[in-house]
Amino acid sequence: MNALIIFTVRLILGLAFGIILTRFFKPDWGVYHGAGTGLVLVALAYGMSYFRKSKNKNGS
Repeated sequence: MNALIIFTVRLILGLAFGIILTRFFKPDWGVYHGAGTGLVLVALAYGMSYFRKSKNKNGS
């Protein structure tokens, strides 16, 4: 798949789940906090992908 499509899917799903998680655990927080949580989720997804790829290059 194209890297732009993967980024778009991760961004949309990350924002959606971030807003849902924020509304579930902290209902008094706004949508902006949920969007921030979603961006953190997307960053974590890319971070884990990076570490998984670098681990495979070392032969482990």
